[in-house]
Amino acid sequence: MTAPVTFILGMHNSGTSLLARLAALLGLELGPEVLTRDSFEAKPAYDYWEHAGIVELQDEALHLLNRHWSTPQSHLPIPQDAWDGPEITRIAGALGAILDRELAAAAGRPWGFKDPRTVRLLPLWRRLLARRGLAARYLISLRDPAIVTASFADKGRVTPADAEALWRRSYLEALSFSEGAPRLVVDYDAWLDQPERQAAALAAFLGQPQAADDALAAVRDAIDPSLRRTRASQLRLAPFTVATAECLRAMIGGREPAARIAALLDRAAATDRRSTA
Repeated sequence: MTAPVTFILGMHNSGTSLLARLAALLGLELGPEVLTRDSFEAKPAYDYWEHAGIVELQDEALHLLNRHWSTPQSHLPIPQDAWDGPEITRIAGALGAILDRELAAAAGRPWGFKDPRTVRLLPLWRRLLARRGLAARYLISLRDPAIVTASFADKGRVTPADAEALWRRSYLEALSFSEGAPRLVVDYDAWLDQPERQAAALAAFLGQPQAADDALAAVRDAIDPSLRRTRASQLRLAPFTVATAECLRAMIGGREPAARIAALLDRAAATDRRSTA
């Protein structure tokens, strides 16, 4: 039986690179095209632990959909009929070919990938998995939205309002499209505050509880506590952003507050209906 495909999700600058590195240490196959520190100098447009082919195709898809992170439209809903357009169908075919190739190379071992762009393209990926009879599981990396918004606005040269809207859209869609599947919310800050508990939760989720100590050692090697940024308290977040972050924090470690999640997603759906009316 083929293991579920593991999606490592999260907004840009939210700790997905560290999470992918730890998942690989815990037995998750990322494939030969993944970009690590050794290959990064040759591919400066990519982040660590991303699959080069997937990133390239997903970046193209978001441009075609007019939802690329660099545009003010990045956070808007994607119309349902957009997934059937000829160019998106072409990209879906190319992503499907990568999926087939990577799963064949993994030879039954669990495989997954990390790319912050994925969260906006999950309907496409769900189609690809459904056609192949594959299941999914989701690792969601969470970091303080005020820090992420400020950092991404500066790094991506977008407005703080656009960065915050994309943060909120990313996590609302992560929650919506992962509903009903195994998922684990991982707190970036907890790698500094409660690393033992979080390493154990991640190892158990990936079916490698005996490797928790190895993950913990890797975290301590990768993170310098002195580099922790001061909370961006000067940035005032929208109440809906705060509510989204609070819901996600309530899920850390594998908890599923069903009523709270449902209320948040209902609110998101109502907001989208009003914005498109």
